[in-house]
Amino acid sequence: MVDAQRRAPVLVGVDGSAGSEAALRWAYRTAALECRPVTALLAWTADGLPRNVYREATAASHRGLTRAAAEMLDRSVARVPMPDPPVEVSTRVVNTDTVSALLQHGEQAAMTVVGAAGHGPLGRLLVGSVSQGLVHHASRPVVVVRGTDVGERSDQRPMIVGVDGSPASLAALRWAAERASLCRVPLRLIHAYALSATPLPQRLEKIYQGLREHGWRVLDEATATVEGTFDVAVTADAVVDAPGRTLVRESSSAQLVATGARGHGGFAALLLGSTGHQCVLHAACPVAVVRP
Repeated sequence: MVDAQRRAPVLVGVDGSAGSEAALRWAYRTAALECRPVTALLAWTADGLPRNVYREATAASHRGLTRAAAEMLDRSVARVPMPDPPVEVSTRVVNTDTVSALLQHGEQAAMTVVGAAGHGPLGRLLVGSVSQGLVHHASRPVVVVRGTDVGERSDQRPMIVGVDGSPASLAALRWAAERASLCRVPLRLIHAYALSATPLPQRLEKIYQGLREHGWRVLDEATATVEGTFDVAVTADAVVDAPGRTLVRESSSAQLVATGARGHGGFAALLLGSTGHQCVLHAACPVAVVRP
């Protein structure tokens, strides 16, 4: 079972767009570090074909469309430089909607990687469709690749994790810590807290003091867990601000932001549609959403 998990592929959604090729570059680097193969998958349907395949639709048979999709996938893969040492890459074309295909094949993958934006008649790989469908429903980690400077071996920026002590945030912590250790980059833990309503002034300082003390307890416990398991330099910060705004702001100096699919306490908004949703939409770097 352990060997099978170690050999589980990095699954990448590809549609020929620059966004999906950035996702493939990120996947190559990660697969090389983790000694995993990569599966590049292109899914197509009659109502959501990638643009180059769509041009063939009026004259081509189903077989012709499948061949056009496979050729476009091969061209996309060929445009993305292979890392050194190279990784094992396989390609797969399926005639079904993109979200269903990635969810199905992602069950056997170590993670699923998609670009922040793609192209096609319906914009099927735009954030809000494919990536949101994946982060809401995938059982395995999902990485939405944002930004253009991804996949570089020389990137020494830290990986950031939103931590609140919940099972989901601790799963994201372990996931990010393993990768930060492999990349030999620092890991930064952030606990953000802010009141959704303003209490009476005489209670404000006491409430925030309690939140601050709780946040540092959570961070201390998380730091101890990571330092006892992973070979990685860890720093921690408790921040008085909204969680989503905090992580999006800090993403400009990070190479990855990891969040749990659900949280509580300071990161109560880690339910997708709030903090995780904001990061997937607005972060300046790749975002990983991890379920416990």
